[in-house]
Amino acid sequence: MSQYVWNAPALGQVFMMPAAVVDQLQLATPEQLRVLMWFSRHGQDFDVTACAAALGLTPAECEGCLQFWAQQEVLTATGAPAAPAVPATKAPAAPAAAVKPLWKEVVAYQREHREFTAFLQEVSARLGRTLTHGDEATLMYLITTAGIPMASVLMAVGYAISMGKDNVRYIERVALSWADEDIITPEQVDRKIAELQKIRESASRVEELLSLPRPLTAAQSKLAYKWLGEWQFTDEMLQQAYTITMDNCDKFTPAYMDKILERWHAEGVRTPDRIVTVQPKKKGVSATNPEQSSMNSRELEDQLLRYRPKFNKKP
Repeated sequence: MSQYVWNAPALGQVFMMPAAVVDQLQLATPEQLRVLMWFSRHGQDFDVTACAAALGLTPAECEGCLQFWAQQEVLTATGAPAAPAVPATKAPAAPAAAVKPLWKEVVAYQREHREFTAFLQEVSARLGRTLTHGDEATLMYLITTAGIPMASVLMAVGYAISMGKDNVRYIERVALSWADEDIITPEQVDRKIAELQKIRESASRVEELLSLPRPLTAAQSKLAYKWLGEWQFTDEMLQQAYTITMDNCDKFTPAYMDKILERWHAEGVRTPDRIVTVQPKKKGVSATNPEQSSMNSRELEDQLLRYRPKFNKKP
């Protein structure tokens, strides 16, 4: 292993960092650490607007990060936080970054809620490692601040592990994204996970069926589920739509293929023998432009692009 020493010229300008900062590393987010470093570097000349511009954050997020360090007793607020002047008509600033509970608050909560201790032990067992103080603070935040039941958080843990993401930061993102969709109860989470599993299975099936060179994106995976799960097209029909797409676009274009399948679904075309016969694409300059390529003398393609299916309303 290489050994490192300080580069002497770099020591020409230094700034102090309290030891308490290192003690709080497990609780701090990367943004909170970056803001503190910027604050330490500029000292009395610190400006929240300049900090936000340099770090790619909003002024409100920078202010929230400083409030975090004030709560950790690393900083002391000497007056009202300076906020940049904005016109009255401007949209309100983004909310401050989430503040996780202190380690002493986690310990106090464990003493008062024994089920939380059992919950942490279960999460640790599923992840196969000891939880850090930061992990425990994040899990407490999800339960007490975000209002997500322990059972739902455990389900998010299981989902993260199934995705090969056995870290609490990913679990936090997943749980909060579901909460933003009002998916909070164990029943709602169970349905969401089942839906995501079907989408993944549909994507894998389409990737294998069409021998795609790379995995489908998240948006394309949802199209795959629509084709297979909702519209229930057969493998043969998907291959037919793929062939037409490649003939007219020269590459796999999911949006174009979706238009073809949307039309077939609306018209009840379920077998290859009912597909309108298409002419081979013309060679030449026009063939390099999908919008000018020939498909029944461009008529069928134009119809596909303009077509808007009408579904009978259910009584």
